[in-house]
Amino acid sequence: MDEKDEQKELGDHLFEWKRKFDNLWYHYKFVLLIGIAVLAFIVFCVVQCAVRVKGDVNIAYIGGQEIDSEMYEDLWRALNEILGEDFNGDGKIHVEFTQFLYMTDVQLENARAQGRPVDIQGIITTQTQIELELATGNIAVYFIDRDIYRQYSKRGGLFMPLEDALGYIPEEAFDGYAVSLGDLQCWDYYTGLFNFPQGTVVVVRDMLVSEEDNEKIQETYRRSLAMFKRLVEFKFKDEN
Repeated sequence: MDEKDEQKELGDHLFEWKRKFDNLWYHYKFVLLIGIAVLAFIVFCVVQCAVRVKGDVNIAYIGGQEIDSEMYEDLWRALNEILGEDFNGDGKIHVEFTQFLYMTDVQLENARAQGRPVDIQGIITTQTQIELELATGNIAVYFIDRDIYRQYSKRGGLFMPLEDALGYIPEEAFDGYAVSLGDLQCWDYYTGLFNFPQGTVVVVRDMLVSEEDNEKIQETYRRSLAMFKRLVEFKFKDEN
């Protein structure tokens, strides 16, 4: 077979494959597109899971103070420094932070009276998310607006007594369950925490009876209580 015959045979093969592909694409175009999209999503999820840093401790904020990207960086840096320990053994100190933008009914009315835009549907959605989070126990330590804290604390049994969380009642206690963030030295020391309103309190979600035998929850609380104690007991560094 000479070179021209080989080229012709190769061309025939390529043409046959193209014809088959065109036929397949014509009949199964949407199925193939969906398959490609699903495959791309799976690959994306696998990559995200592989590169995502696992949090040593989870902390949340509930209130009306919106945290922009710059404030978040300051806050994240402050929390990591205060934690100062790699709990999960991945070689990185990482505090996972979640914000829930929420207002009480009175705060909503005040915002409206001041002419500030209020996303009522967003508030309702956030309230549902907060309820679910408080019920699941994935996050134990919370920074909460003082008025919102009063609203939730009326239920009773939702937050852990300071005697149980710390073993004592600190001078900075707001009541028997919460500590006033504005009275803690870490609030004055770190810009990331100073961005929170002075009226913010820090609490620990109490462990449910049904969670007491759950080893994963037990470990979550061991880490969270260590973080809570470090927040409360933080002292200015000795410059000398």
